[in-house]
Amino acid sequence: MKKSSVVAGSMMLMALTGYGAWCMYKKMNPHCAHELKKDMKRMTRNMEKSMEDMM
Repeated sequence: MKKSSVVAGSMMLMALTGYGAWCMYKKMNPHCAHELKKDMKRMTRNMEKSMEDMM
């Protein structure tokens, strides 16, 4: 088995595990998950704005 296929497979497994954990967290605590998602969007927007200001 090639090294690249092992790396790709492990990355896919990590992504699926992260997605499953997020879905479980969202199901168990929907209010906090909504707030976290909103905060992430705000942080991304602020980061994009600061990068735009730098240029």
